[in-house]
Amino acid sequence: MRIDNKVIKVLLIEDDPDHAFLFQEILKAEKAASVSITHSDRLSSALERLSYEQFDIIVSDLGLPDSRGIETYLRIHAGFPDIPVIVLTGMDDEDLALKAVQGGAQDYLVKGSVEGDLLIRSMRYAIERQKMIAQLEKNLKEIKTLRGLIPMCAWCRNIRDDKGYWLKVERYIEEHTDAAFSHGICPRCMKKFHPELHEKILKDELIKKDPGVIPEDETTKHYGPIKVLLIEDDPGDADYIRALLSGKTGRLDVIYADRLSSGIEHLAKEKFTVVISDLGLPDSQGIETFIRIHTLYPDLPVIVLTGLHDEELAMRAVRSGAQDYLVKGQLDESSLLKTISYSVERQKLMTTLENRLREIGKLGRERKNILSMFAHDIKNAIIPSLGFLARILSGKSRNSTADLESIREQLTTAEHLLTTFIDFSRFETEEYKPLIAQFDLEAALIKQVEGLKRQADLKKLKISYSFSQKPFPLIKADGAMINRVIANLLDNAIKYTAEGIININILKVDNDVLLQVQDSGIGIPEDQLPHIFDAFYRATHEISGSGLGLSIAKTIVESHGGQIWVKSTPGKGSTFSFTLPQEK
Repeated sequence: MRIDNKVIKVLLIEDDPDHAFLFQEILKAEKAASVSITHSDRLSSALERLSYEQFDIIVSDLGLPDSRGIETYLRIHAGFPDIPVIVLTGMDDEDLALKAVQGGAQDYLVKGSVEGDLLIRSMRYAIERQKMIAQLEKNLKEIKTLRGLIPMCAWCRNIRDDKGYWLKVERYIEEHTDAAFSHGICPRCMKKFHPELHEKILKDELIKKDPGVIPEDETTKHYGPIKVLLIEDDPGDADYIRALLSGKTGRLDVIYADRLSSGIEHLAKEKFTVVISDLGLPDSQGIETFIRIHTLYPDLPVIVLTGLHDEELAMRAVRSGAQDYLVKGQLDESSLLKTISYSVERQKLMTTLENRLREIGKLGRERKNILSMFAHDIKNAIIPSLGFLARILSGKSRNSTADLESIREQLTTAEHLLTTFIDFSRFETEEYKPLIAQFDLEAALIKQVEGLKRQADLKKLKISYSFSQKPFPLIKADGAMINRVIANLLDNAIKYTAEGIININILKVDNDVLLQVQDSGIGIPEDQLPHIFDAFYRATHEISGSGLGLSIAKTIVESHGGQIWVKSTPGKGSTFSFTLPQEK
């Protein structure tokens, strides 16, 4: 693909002669780049042209005589996935254009709002983005095949990084990707290097899958908060450990097995909190013992028992995933209980951390996508204003007053989005502290309702409010911020209610003031309720918004020592409620 001083070859697909002519004239007048334009007024003729001629970029309308809607983009992209596509859209087709962008189009431009430098910049960015995507896909393929990209030592399998340092495979991949490692042995390696152990694990798995085939020993059924499986073939050591734990009746229950096979049978039938196992058993010796337990139950903490001369073996088990090890002959009640408690807590922490890391990775990806959408929302608000302004300045405006009003509305939307985002950033970094003063909640609410009357009247909605007592007592609060919370809840109620009524109630409940906003709108699905106050979360993308309003409201209310929550039934409406401490 050619950019900068080279000619940019553009394929324009547009059936409207006026728009096509205007597009070409705009590019001809732009001195910052050299552009060659080929025009097609049908998708069929454009696809035919693409089959024998190379282009740097495609700019296409979605509504053509032989193709309508998202199908137009999909047909182009399916046939020529490596060529960047910019979608042209009318003022009322932006949702359709956005779907094309979500499907892989590089950008979209609103007809009548395009200037030369904006158009050139959009095309250049689209070409560069496509090059980056292509390079990324190429690199990913090379990483997957490990050919010609990662220098690896033929002997020790270490990898040389970009700075010349030799790293272990795990460290290299962890530093260059989002992956993390949890060590184990894959079935293939197990079968290759430890065939006997592999066969034993297969048998263990059969027991795990079908514990009913094992006769149950009624004498080993115990119940308690912490359930310990002790696997030890030496009767003296086993009795000593059980004696140390026997004084903790009510806290610990110990089930005993003298073979690994019988221990695995117990694990298949019952749930345990922790396993304490010797590594030298009649039916399993050395590290194999731990591996067989850990392979079947990786989330169950295992403590290894070892003799005075077997600590190196025990450490190998710890490095392979055991939570701790205990040396026989050096045990006492305190150290044993401490080791059990710490092992259980460490395993819980590790499980929670792993789940949290996965969640953070997911949230990070979601946040990047939503921030991109947020930037697009701001762009959508500004670009039409530039078009209207250019039309006024060039003297081509037929109604400058109407155009100026459109500019004002679009810039107000952009200003609101930016202000919301800045406020959210301030709240998230914990800089916000309420400026507490006397606040007249009753007067503030009445003023908010009056301000939204016109908006409600347009949808034929009725807004009613009531107070449990009049005049309502003053409270201590940050008036500007509480006003913001009320405005957000009322705006959402109007936005998501097609018809009906919005009820607002202010009550005194113990030492709190309770404010409720109840609507008869579309409601919120049950699975979305836990996320409704999350930053950037939108219950629906059919109605525009930043996805930050409720998150900010939650921060404001909680900073005042209050609480905010929602109850909702899909199709019937929602009730948002929050409390504030009343003036004492």
